[in-house]
Amino acid sequence: MNFNHIVVQNILRDKSTYISYFLSSVFSILVFFLFSTTAFHPMMAELDTTSTLGLTMMLASFFIYIFSFVFIIYSLYAFLKKKTKTLGTFMMMGASMKQIRKMVFRENMIIAGAAIITAIVSGLVIAPLFLMVAKKILRAEIFGMYVPIKAILLTIVLFSLLFLLVTKFMTRMIKKEEIVQLLKADITQEKLIKLAPFKMILSIIVSVFLLFSAIKEMNWVESFGMLYYISLFVSLLLAIYFTITQGMLVAIRVWQKQPSYFRKTNMLFVSNLKAKERSHAHIIYLLTILLLGSFVCTSVLYSSYYNVKGKTETLYPYSFQYTSLPGNELEAKKDSTFIEAILDEAGNYEAYYSSFKTDEKRRIAFMSVSNFNQLGQHKDIRLSNNEYFVAAGHEGVHPNKESIHDYPFGNLEFTGIEKRNILSTGLQNVYYIVPNEVYETIKYPEYKIFAYELDDWTNKVNTAKTILSKINTEPDVRLMASKIELYDVEKFVNSIMFFIGFILSLIFMSAAMSILYFYLQTSLEREREKFSGIRKVGFSIKELTTIVTKELATLIFIPFTIAAFILFATLFGMHNHISLAFYQLTAIGLGIFLLLFIISFFFIRTGYLNKLVNEQ
Repeated sequence: MNFNHIVVQNILRDKSTYISYFLSSVFSILVFFLFSTTAFHPMMAELDTTSTLGLTMMLASFFIYIFSFVFIIYSLYAFLKKKTKTLGTFMMMGASMKQIRKMVFRENMIIAGAAIITAIVSGLVIAPLFLMVAKKILRAEIFGMYVPIKAILLTIVLFSLLFLLVTKFMTRMIKKEEIVQLLKADITQEKLIKLAPFKMILSIIVSVFLLFSAIKEMNWVESFGMLYYISLFVSLLLAIYFTITQGMLVAIRVWQKQPSYFRKTNMLFVSNLKAKERSHAHIIYLLTILLLGSFVCTSVLYSSYYNVKGKTETLYPYSFQYTSLPGNELEAKKDSTFIEAILDEAGNYEAYYSSFKTDEKRRIAFMSVSNFNQLGQHKDIRLSNNEYFVAAGHEGVHPNKESIHDYPFGNLEFTGIEKRNILSTGLQNVYYIVPNEVYETIKYPEYKIFAYELDDWTNKVNTAKTILSKINTEPDVRLMASKIELYDVEKFVNSIMFFIGFILSLIFMSAAMSILYFYLQTSLEREREKFSGIRKVGFSIKELTTIVTKELATLIFIPFTIAAFILFATLFGMHNHISLAFYQLTAIGLGIFLLLFIISFFFIRTGYLNKLVNEQ
């Protein structure tokens, strides 16, 4: 029997240990391969890599690879931890550390090669369906299957290097003393969590302060730039960690003092939690972070995708807005005739004609009350001879109510404000609505407005393309704005962002389930021996099942609850910037996640109990 035969037989004899590591590796590679298949699709070749969208795709690919790197390191660590007894047995039989490292290296490279091949073959089978979903999300006309040579080569090269480096590094960390120490782990109680209220309170205070600074848009946040966001990220991680560890410690101590502690199996359940409070707290922490990442990816990005129409309408109130600058009267008449002819063919629409005069240096506009009422996206107003009304010019910028007093219009009194844009955002800084008599005395240049609002405008992209192909913005002549065009562009961008968020969410969720699986598998043998001893004391299978069910529910649903609470607490703190629809979509998303978790819980519980109880 040669060395390679020993390696192969070692894999085949311990399938349950290797299969979990193999499947987690396959999934990581598969997700990267499918994303690369989409990123390298011929239809994506038109995407400018220097654009924001192009950079986002590149960063997403990089992030997926880095996450896979970290996840595979964790998987390998959990794998080696579960293999401790096997490695110790080889040591007692006389194997040297060099031979053990060599054996682990070869085992991992065999698994890596099989995982890469399996992931690519599975990816090629799944790719047509995946591309169909991508086509729907990205709203592409043609997004069919192709031979993803670049994606295959990139996946093979990157993950071969990744496994080679990770395996080489991890095998170097295997030491004789550590194996001996781990062999004693079964009879050594893990360290308990230390009480550290000061650290928890300090981390929470720092996190709340940094979040409050961001919500209130304090000046120092922008000046610190990336350093601020790194500090916020680290402080949040620490705050969550200390809250979970200290919370578990306090919860166990409080429960031990309650009368319910002595009822039924509660004493055994709580004692079991206390014995493993550190490892349980670490797993709950990791799952909370991963679930929070998954929730944020889905709720934020999908809500952005869902709310494109509303955001577009706040920026550009009209389907088409033609602004004619002074001296363009003849061309404006021809252009408006052309636009209306196209719109007549497109369906029902409303036309609005107005004008305003502007101080071009300060970009402050003045509009008569009659012209204001001729626009159709707001309520009509009435003004006395000594009153003025203010309307917004920039989305998200509160209009200045006082600048009108810099002009010689007499002692006008403020009477009201329209915070929504009355014309396309950024056309002017602010609009002052004045009485008709005052407007006639203003000597500034006058801009003519031709605004059109189409019924069912979100489905009129071809109409917009036809009009904008003939009439577009020409500086000093005319300005052309269309919310249909903006909506189409934003919908596409948000579709890709949602697609990326979906992939990242999938990775976070799978990582969370894999980490939980590895944790349960690593401790399975020790738990089986412990529960076997408990059964000899007189506990029934039903009572053991109750304890295991409570423990699994703690590991699965507490992270979900904490992550959901953090998400909603953050959203509530930003309620001035978030619509009700956002909360509704987030709640629906969490409901779907909760349903998936309940289903996963019953599958995990059934499988774990079968291995824990029925195999005794």
